Amino acid sequence: MANRKNDIKARLLATFRVEAEEHLQAITANLLALDRGLPPAEARDVVEATFREMHTLKGAARSVSLMDVEALCQACESVLSRITRGQLPLARPVLSLLQEATDGVARLLAGSGDPSTVSELVRRLERAAAAPAAEAEEPAEAPRRPSEAPAGPVALALPPADTIRLATARLDALLLQAEDLLVPKLALEERVRQAGSLVDAVIASRESVRGDGGQDWEKSLRAVEAQARDLVRCLVLDQRTIGRAVDGLQDELRRMRLTPASAVLDLFPRMVRDLAREHGKEVEWVVQGADLEVDRKVLEEMKEPLIHLVRNAIDHGIEPPEVRTHAGKARQGRVGVDVVSLEGSRIEIRVEDDGGGVDLARVRAAAVRAHLLSAEEAEALTHNQALDFIFRSGLSTSPIITDLSGHGLGLAVVKERVERLAGEISVETRPGVGSTVRMILPATITTFRGLLVRAAGQPFLLPIEAVERAIRIAPEQIERVEGREAVRWNGRALAVVQLGTLLGLAEREGQPESGSKQPCVVVRAGEERVGLLVDEVIGDREVLVKELRPPLIRVRNVAGAGLLGAGQVVLILRPTDLLGSIREVSRPRVPPAAPEEERHPLAILVVDDSITTRQMEKNLLEAAGYRVRVAVDGIDAWTILKSEEIDLVVSDVDMPRMDGFELTARIRTDRKLTDLPIVLVTALESREDRERGIEVGANAYIVKSSFDQSNLLEIIRRLV
Repeated sequence: MANRKNDIKARLLATFRVEAEEHLQAITANLLALDRGLPPAEARDVVEATFREMHTLKGAARSVSLMDVEALCQACESVLSRITRGQLPLARPVLSLLQEATDGVARLLAGSGDPSTVSELVRRLERAAAAPAAEAEEPAEAPRRPSEAPAGPVALALPPADTIRLATARLDALLLQAEDLLVPKLALEERVRQAGSLVDAVIASRESVRGDGGQDWEKSLRAVEAQARDLVRCLVLDQRTIGRAVDGLQDELRRMRLTPASAVLDLFPRMVRDLAREHGKEVEWVVQGADLEVDRKVLEEMKEPLIHLVRNAIDHGIEPPEVRTHAGKARQGRVGVDVVSLEGSRIEIRVEDDGGGVDLARVRAAAVRAHLLSAEEAEALTHNQALDFIFRSGLSTSPIITDLSGHGLGLAVVKERVERLAGEISVETRPGVGSTVRMILPATITTFRGLLVRAAGQPFLLPIEAVERAIRIAPEQIERVEGREAVRWNGRALAVVQLGTLLGLAEREGQPESGSKQPCVVVRAGEERVGLLVDEVIGDREVLVKELRPPLIRVRNVAGAGLLGAGQVVLILRPTDLLGSIREVSRPRVPPAAPEEERHPLAILVVDDSITTRQMEKNLLEAAGYRVRVAVDGIDAWTILKSEEIDLVVSDVDMPRMDGFELTARIRTDRKLTDLPIVLVTALESREDRERGIEVGANAYIVKSSFDQSNLLEIIRRLV
């Protein structure tokens, strides 16, 4: 009995989580609209709508016994009620207090809410609701501890629910689709009977042959043939019936998973506002195509990449207002997302900004700094080749590493997620005009259609949308172009490679005879094309996709596995990886680095006036294999730097005699030390302090309140 009650409660909480997420998104969107300013009549309607959303959320929380959530909603409802009656002005401090309470509800639902913080929020809301109108213009706001400050929209941290809301009409349609499968189910019983009769007829025919029945044998054989033809005809009809029913059922199930893109995009307005304020910028958020319905799984997979792209656009793309004004642009920058439907059940998501564009010179410099290229190779990169490097893991053009940016992981994560969904990503940029990131994705997660080929004796599937054409080429058509094997195709050189060789499989024995032509599949990834030489092109197939599970989370060249109709499992290849493998094969190898044991340990100078902090950082770095020197302030550190070889400096900022900013500036003006990496670890976390760290030339800026030992070690490894 207790287990049954727990199950019921768990189901109710799961349903409530879905409902609460919808209410919180609507409330946050309404509060942001009111904060931007609306005409009086429209503002009244929005306040009324917010009041209804909060009231419904309060009732739902009471039904699942979430008393803290109910109390917070009740306090918000009291404030909104006074605003609707005209007893409380719609002042910005009141809106900020309501937004803070909405964040508090989200934290409670995420399991990270602090009861004391909730109680304080309820008291402040009650004071605001009870205060006279004149006093409510600037209500007292309790100071917020750093641990309480929400980083971006708290709704983004809400745990994803494993349920969806379903209209009864769709459920009825699904039931009708399932009933259609009863017909072939019943017909299958008849087919089994017919197959049994056919077996009996075959046995009878065999007996007639043994008895030399003459005419009886021929008559029996004709009867068997007639029965077999009738069975095949019936099976074909059953196949069509089942095919229509299953396709209809799949379509209906896919439609059930569709949800408007606004389910994710509605989370961004507040994040954009907060990020813009944090960076001292003015940004307008524009969305088009938010009503377009997309598979829920696709939206969930793309939420994190979109967060990375929007953060990147604000952090690196949009210029400060004074810089934009000086360049003849509007003070307010623009960041937008467009969702567009394409042919073939695919969509395009564009993230655009009108900022300064991607600085390709900084990309080349970052590639050299990350030891991905030599200076000469970086200079030889074309525009598109340089742009490709922004998706490399560990490469960042940020002038300084902080706890939020500069790690070079964001765009690599974006590309990984897009390719996991069998999508494509590209970037367009114009200096001083802005950048556009285009992502082409499937609108739904469906069965997979691919071209089945055989290479090195094994079957493989290539995504049908990536296959441009299948051709046949003779060995004498292959020539050497820029160190690669290529053929002339459509008036240009097309690089060709044996697919088996590319996958590291054993090559076929023997070479094709002169004059004999080998199948070649022309595969496209973005604007690049390559010819894959295979043993055989079998044809296109529809397969059931099985995702790779740990530990095979990300296998090079392989996107997943497909199950053919006969039960055979084949690997689905990833075209972007195949092209990357070809580039690496043709790239000259870099001589291996000296073994670790032959290197001298790197020397790191730790500068801090706190003996506890110095010792903690010294122990951490020595445990990681570094040789550590310590200094008590900037003057002491400068003396050491002038007399010893140091590979990196980790310094506090607020110190006597010479602080960390002054020490950094002095190092940057010294000809011998100007390239020395410097990491500032400090309690100063304001935007002005971070900007000053950039101005004086620090390579990384870590705030002590969010200090993480592994983060410090990872930054040091990157810098040295």
